Amino acid sequence: MSVAEAAHRPAHRARAVKLWLALLALIAAGVGLAWIGAGALRPEVTSSGLEFRTIKGGTGEPIGPSDAALLDYVGQLDDGTVFDSSDAHGGAQPFTIGSVFPGFGEAMTRMQEGGRYRFTMPPRLAFGERPPPQGFPPNSNLTFEVQVRRIVRGGAAMMQSAPQQR
Repeated sequence: MSVAEAAHRPAHRARAVKLWLALLALIAAGVGLAWIGAGALRPEVTSSGLEFRTIKGGTGEPIGPSDAALLDYVGQLDDGTVFDSSDAHGGAQPFTIGSVFPGFGEAMTRMQEGGRYRFTMPPRLAFGERPPPQGFPPNSNLTFEVQVRRIVRGGAAMMQSAPQQR
């Protein structure tokens, strides 16, 4: 080995180490970004067992107990069967937190106007201790996809005093 070759050998090794470190840093950054991005796909699970996911965030304050909200929704069973939708009732429907399943009401407290959400509730958050109504398989979770069209602050009182449609 010549003196010139010996002088360049450590430089090549240092470059190789730097290259490997840069490659490892790039891989770590990619894994980190993938983990953060996948977080949007993972639902938040509340202490009650509600799995809540924001598909598109809304604006303003979330729906409160005294508010009414105009919602477009689709409700599905575990097997994907649609059991109810706002389209089946002529379009977006008004709801209050006190007029829906407990799990649906809990989810409403996390929703903002203009947002789109998906949540799954275990049967106990839908039917409580009662058996499910006919057509609902025992122990079936209920999954809803909801679009909040409008929130009317203080609208719950107006809905309670309005005559019921038949």
